[in-house]
Amino acid sequence: MAIHLPRPYHLNVNCSDLDRSLAFYQDLLGLRPVTRTAPVAPQPGAAFGLDEVQWDAGILQGDQGMGDVVLDLLQWTVPEPTGRPATLTEQGFAMGVSGQPDRDDAVARIADAGHEGVGRAPADAGVPAAAVVRDPDVTLFELLAFGELRVTHVFGNCADLGAAAAWYEQVLGLTGAVHGLPPTAATVLGVDEARARSIPLALPGADFRIVLRSWDAPAPVARSPRRANERGIFRHALFSTDIAGDHEALVGLGVHCFSPPVALAMGPGLPDDLLALFFHDAAGACLELLQPPG
Repeated sequence: MAIHLPRPYHLNVNCSDLDRSLAFYQDLLGLRPVTRTAPVAPQPGAAFGLDEVQWDAGILQGDQGMGDVVLDLLQWTVPEPTGRPATLTEQGFAMGVSGQPDRDDAVARIADAGHEGVGRAPADAGVPAAAVVRDPDVTLFELLAFGELRVTHVFGNCADLGAAAAWYEQVLGLTGAVHGLPPTAATVLGVDEARARSIPLALPGADFRIVLRSWDAPAPVARSPRRANERGIFRHALFSTDIAGDHEALVGLGVHCFSPPVALAMGPGLPDDLLALFFHDAAGACLELLQPPG
């Protein structure tokens, strides 16, 4: 593989009102706050593919704490939030909640709070019970009846599953087998027909997967790569122990990086001057490498 991959860190979801989104994910789903922070001033935004950047962010954790993947909710202030979250066949993310009763209770709380659900189905043939709902910015996510509350995986929809899988094997050293959708998929997704092929890729150091997925029905939707300040999921971040070496390796493979590694001030409560590197996968989804100072 091109880069050393210790473990994943966070999944970033952009929102238009951070207080509203924090209340949703804390009060309705039960994720717990780690920190809320914002850079004190705008800073150069080349790492994000933008001219200048500033944001207000809240980090939330599940039952496994900071040793697992955390949720990074981010409201842009410079530039302001724009666009819309991805649709079902563009990109989505999933998190687990503890047990079938908790899953149903969470769905009921979300509905009572006025947020629209998509569909749900019970466990079937060994497949966990699942539901798909929308957050306050209508970002789609999936609730699964697992034993712990945690962020479990991110979907990476792609037009060419073989090309996407080859990219992740070459760049990140990740491999997996092809799976179809479970029989309950159409019910969960709220569609008449659901046909897709998926390859779950397990990342080391955390119980988290990147699920590459190619849709046949509903028809896949093509769109240009998302901008850093668009509502919904923008990126998922991985720790790096040698970000300069990783950047050199990525460039050598022809991977599009937004810039060389850049030192970013993340705001109070987080390490100063984290080194960050953003790049696109084969389907145009954004990944980030982070290296703490020192």
